[in-house]
Amino acid sequence: MGNINVVDVFGVKKEEVLSYLSRENVDQKFVDELKGDKHIIVYGSSKQGKSALIQKHIPKSDCITIGCSTKMTNKDIYSSLLRQLDVRVESSTEHTKGTSGETLVKTTFKAILPFFGEGGTEVSGKVLGNSTDKSNFSYVEYNLDIAQDVSELLKKINFNKIIIIENFHYLEEEIQDLFSTDLRLFQENDIRFVILGIWREKNRLTQFNRDLIDRIIEIPVEPWSIDDFEKVIEKGSNILKVQISDSIKKQIKEIAFGNIGIVQELCKEVLVEAGLINAQNRIVLIDNQDYLERAIERKVEEYASSHLRSLESIAETGQQVNGLYLPYYLIRFLVESNIEELKDGIQKSKLHEDIKRIHHKADHVRMSDMTNLLHGLAEKQSKKMISPPLFDYDRVNRRLRIIDSTLMFFLNFKNKEEILEEIINPVENEFNI
Repeated sequence: MGNINVVDVFGVKKEEVLSYLSRENVDQKFVDELKGDKHIIVYGSSKQGKSALIQKHIPKSDCITIGCSTKMTNKDIYSSLLRQLDVRVESSTEHTKGTSGETLVKTTFKAILPFFGEGGTEVSGKVLGNSTDKSNFSYVEYNLDIAQDVSELLKKINFNKIIIIENFHYLEEEIQDLFSTDLRLFQENDIRFVILGIWREKNRLTQFNRDLIDRIIEIPVEPWSIDDFEKVIEKGSNILKVQISDSIKKQIKEIAFGNIGIVQELCKEVLVEAGLINAQNRIVLIDNQDYLERAIERKVEEYASSHLRSLESIAETGQQVNGLYLPYYLIRFLVESNIEELKDGIQKSKLHEDIKRIHHKADHVRMSDMTNLLHGLAEKQSKKMISPPLFDYDRVNRRLRIIDSTLMFFLNFKNKEEILEEIINPVENEFNI
């Protein structure tokens, strides 16, 4: 047992940790839905186990994974898919004159596919290799912007894997909308997607396309119950042969803000502080409160660098819009708020009143200004490369939510005055106060 390291058991990392807990309402539902024909949407706040769920139940050999970024389009997604399948693409550009005399540019894409004859051959992974026998290949013209063309292309190579789309929330809203339209067609063509996104409200994609009703299944990875946390801690402790005291476990569960990632990280740091790096030969009791205090300090400082930079960058966006500096006031309000009031999000109407209460031009802050601020929040975070995003605005329920629980943890334990000192007050700068 001594060769098992603490980081193999507890913590947040790309690979699965040994304390992974299968939950019937999440894992079993996911496994059951994989047997069906619907697209699967896995959603929840950051570090709540979305990627771990996929890794646990879909072997790498059975899927193609595409990670989204802020500037990607549908065409980029489909291009990535084809590249990973080693489908070679050739393009040609044609210049023509329009009716008004303008020059029109048309780009044609051709995919080079293996030619299998009438019997066909199943291809679930790479399709070309290094063969130079041109007679074994055929050219297929298609349009990367059209989901039907991509579907037909995948059918020609008998593609039979699941396509995993990670970080779907990074895509611009217009692209999410377009992709939601494509999903219906892919489902009709028996091409399945599993989509991972950081948001907390239901029906995110059906808001874009109601035709997806009965074509997708949604699986939220949260909430995690206190009992779930207890099982994770006990499972990891048994593997490492340690016993974390009831007092320390209770505190860890209470300050994690419902986030399994924070529970995992605190357990890891407590054991590291106790000097326990590997599994023990006999049960070791961990009951020193100082270990937890130092673990909290370590995580707060670790989160500080990224969160302070992110809060500051959001606060300084849109400074000159109507002279209201609403991004700054939003961040200031969130920092100064009681953390308990932020757990379930904030209704737009309440946020409007709360910001007016601290604003230097309260009478000028209209509800429409708040709407513009909140609707543009995703774009602000995207442009500032804030990854994962800290905030998500649910337009249907008109509620702003913190979707990175490590920010909640940071705001709870970091001195609020010290945070605000790091964020430039545009009003003081304007009036040289």
